[in-house]
Amino acid sequence: MKNEVLNELQIVAGQEAGMIGNQTHRISILTDVFRDSVSDALHSGQAISAEDRERLKQNANGAYYSTANSSTGGAAVFYSGVTKVGVEEKNKVGRLLSLQPVMKSMVTREPLATAIYFNTFDSLNIIYPYMDVINQYAPKQNIPSFNFYYEADAKHNPERNAVWTDAYLDPAGNGWLASSIAPVYNNNVLEGVVGIDVTVENLRKDVLELDIPWNGLGILVGKNGKVLAMPEQIEKLFGIKELTSHNYRNPVLEDTFKPDEFNLFAHKDLKSIAAKLASNKNGLSEIEIGGKMQILAWSTVDTTNWKFVVLSEEDTIFAETNRLELKLDQIGMYLIFGLVFFYTIYFAILYWRARVMSRKMSKPLHIINNIAIGIGNGRYEQLIPDIEVYEMKETATILAAVGRKLGNSNKNLLEVRNELEDREADMQAMIHSLDDIIMEIDEKGLIEKVWTVGKIFKIETARSMEGTHITNLFDEETAKSYLDTLHKVLRTGETLGLEFSVQTSIGLRWMQVNITPIHKKNEISRKVCMIARDITDRRQYEHSLRRSKEIAEKASKAKSEFLSNMSHELRTPMNAILGFSQLLEYDTAEPLSLSQKESVREIIKAGKHLLQLISEILDLSRVESGRSSVYMENVRLGDILEECFSWVQPICDLSGIQLHNDSRAMYEESISCDRVRMKQVLLNLLSNAIKYNKPNGSVIIRAMLVEGNQVAIIIEDTGIGIRSEDLVQIFEPFQRIYQGKQVEGTGIGLTVSSKLLEMMGGKIQVTSIFGEGSLFKILIPLSSLA
Repeated sequence: MKNEVLNELQIVAGQEAGMIGNQTHRISILTDVFRDSVSDALHSGQAISAEDRERLKQNANGAYYSTANSSTGGAAVFYSGVTKVGVEEKNKVGRLLSLQPVMKSMVTREPLATAIYFNTFDSLNIIYPYMDVINQYAPKQNIPSFNFYYEADAKHNPERNAVWTDAYLDPAGNGWLASSIAPVYNNNVLEGVVGIDVTVENLRKDVLELDIPWNGLGILVGKNGKVLAMPEQIEKLFGIKELTSHNYRNPVLEDTFKPDEFNLFAHKDLKSIAAKLASNKNGLSEIEIGGKMQILAWSTVDTTNWKFVVLSEEDTIFAETNRLELKLDQIGMYLIFGLVFFYTIYFAILYWRARVMSRKMSKPLHIINNIAIGIGNGRYEQLIPDIEVYEMKETATILAAVGRKLGNSNKNLLEVRNELEDREADMQAMIHSLDDIIMEIDEKGLIEKVWTVGKIFKIETARSMEGTHITNLFDEETAKSYLDTLHKVLRTGETLGLEFSVQTSIGLRWMQVNITPIHKKNEISRKVCMIARDITDRRQYEHSLRRSKEIAEKASKAKSEFLSNMSHELRTPMNAILGFSQLLEYDTAEPLSLSQKESVREIIKAGKHLLQLISEILDLSRVESGRSSVYMENVRLGDILEECFSWVQPICDLSGIQLHNDSRAMYEESISCDRVRMKQVLLNLLSNAIKYNKPNGSVIIRAMLVEGNQVAIIIEDTGIGIRSEDLVQIFEPFQRIYQGKQVEGTGIGLTVSSKLLEMMGGKIQVTSIFGEGSLFKILIPLSSLA
C-alpha cells in the first residue's frame, strides 16, 4: 500500500510538470511565431507612422526613445546611447513598430504573458505594453550583456531554438520573471533576440491553484536550482520569502538573479539528495525537513528543464496506513501472548530433556571445544582422549585430523610466504640498485610498465611513457630493428641484445639493450622485459682510450727507436774511450803520474757508469716496445739467490753493510721465471738496498710461500727510506728521489725490474718508513713441478 501511495505521488508530480510544460510550450510557440514576424519586419519597407514619429525623441545622452504611448496602446521604444542613432537606425525602429498589433494580440491572448519584446545587438529595445523607458533604463544601457539576450546567442544556443531563462530581475520594471527567448538571424548574423516574459507572480498563482492530494505542496524550480514559484507554506517551511516585486529606485545595470537562499539544491535539509535531485529527470525520496519526515517527488518540465517538486508530510500520506498498522499490532500482541504460553510449556519439556542429554554430552563437547580452541591457537597436534559417545569421538578424531592438516598447510604457507617475501625484497633491492632502464613491453611494442630508469633520467618522465608505443622513442630504422629483435625473442625464447642511439631530453645517448621473454601463465598476451643501459660515457671513453692508446703507442715507439738508436750510437765510442783509458792506466813504457792516473780512473768510472746507463736504456726500450722476451724455466730458488749474494757480498764488505740471509729454508722451492731476468731484478733491488743504506746498516733477505701459489722474496734494508708521497713515482722511468744524499744511479732500474716481473707473471710491492728503511717484496709464481 505504501508503494502505491508513493507511486501515486510520483504520478501527480509528472502530471503537474506536464501541465506546466504544455503552458511553457505554448509560449515557446508564440515566441517562434513572433521571431518570424520580427525577421519579416526587418526586411520590409514599412515606413513609420506619423503618430509614432511624433512620440519619438533623442536626448542629450544619445538615447532615442518613446515619450508617450500611442492612442491605441502601443509599444515603448528605447535605443541606448551606446549606439550612435542615425537615419538607418531610425528606419529600423519604424519597420519594427509595424509589429505593435501583433505584440498586443499575443500578450492579450496569452494569460501568463506579462510582456513581449525585441532586443537588438546594438541595444535597441521595443517592448509591449508601453512603459516609461527613459526613467526605467540607464541612458547607455548595454542590453546584450543581460542573460535574456546572451542565453540565446550562438555560444549558449547553437540550435537556435526557443529557450527559457531562469528567474531574474527584469530591467524593464516587471519585477522577478522568467523569459522564453529566441534568436533572430540575418544570414547567420545575430540581429537580436525576441522574448516573452512570464512573471514569478503568475507562475506562483498557477502553482497555488494546483490541487495536490494529501495536502501536498508544489514548488517550481529552475535549471540552476533556484525556486521560481512556491506557496506560502513552503516559504515558512524553508524560511524564505518569495520575491514577486522590486523597488526600482535605480536602473538595473547588470544580471540580477535570485539569492543563494532560493537555491533548493543547496538547502541544508536537502543536501543529502541535492545531486540526485539535480541530475535525475524524475525521482522520489524521503527526507526530514523542519523536524518532520516529508515525501519528495519531482518531475522535469521538458520544454524548460525546470523541475516541479511535490512535497507532502509522511504522516498525512500514511495516516490510514498507520491506523491499520495499529490494529495489526494489537492482533499481533494477542498472537504473541498465545505463542508465549504455548512455547513456555513446550520449552519446559525440552529443558527437562535437554538437562538429561546435556549431562551425557557436556564432557565430550567440552573436550571437542578444547581441541578446537587449541587448533585455533596454533597447537595443531591434538591427542584424542577416550569418549563414550561414538559420534562425538568420531567428530573429535576428524577435528584432530583437520588440525594436523591445517598445521602442515600453515607451515608450508609460512615457508612459501617467507620465501616470496625474501625474493620480493631481493628483487626490489636489485631493481633499485641497478642504474639501468627496466621496462615491460607487450608483443605489439606497447610499453606497459616502467620499473626504473637510472640516475640520469627522470622517473616521472619515464612513467609518462606507459601506454605509449615503443616507436615513439626511436627513429624508423631503430624502431624496426628493435621490433624485429623483440619478435625473434618471443619466437625463440632466447635473450637477445642490441645497441642503438636515441635522442633524449639530455641529448643523444647510446643504449645497450637486453630483451628477455616474460612467461606468465594467466596472461594471453606475450610480453618481454627490456633492460637498457646507458653506455654513452663508456663508448666515449673507449673512443678516447683507443685514440690515446694510438697516440701513446706512436710516441712510445718513437721514443724507443730514438733511445735504441742513440744507445747504439753512444756504445761504440764509449767502449773506445774505456779501452784507451785502460791502456793509459796500465802503460808501463810511459807510466802516468799519480794525478794523471787519478784522472784516468775518473774517466773509466764515468765511462762505466754511462755504459751501464746505455745498457739499462736499451733494456727499457726493448721492454716498452715489446721486443724483449723472457724464457720461462723452472729455477731452484737457492741457486739464483746464492748467485746474487756472491755478486753483492763484496759491495757490502766495501760499504760496511751486513747482509743477513734468512731465506735458506726456502732454497729447495722451485720458481717459474727467466733465470737471467730474475737475477737482473734481484741484483737491482739488492744493489739499491746497499746504495741507499746507512753506514753500518744491514740488508735482510727472506722468502716465504703466499696465497695464489706464489713465493714472496723480501728484501728489507735499514736505509734512509722513502717518503710516502714519493712511493708512486719510484717505478716511473728516470724518476730519482732525493733522499738526503747523492747516490749514483739512472732512475731506470726499478722501472725495468717491475716490467720484467710483469712479463714473468710476478710483481713488486713496496712499503717504506722515511728515516727507518724500506721493504721490497717480489711475488713470483711457483714452478708447476713444485
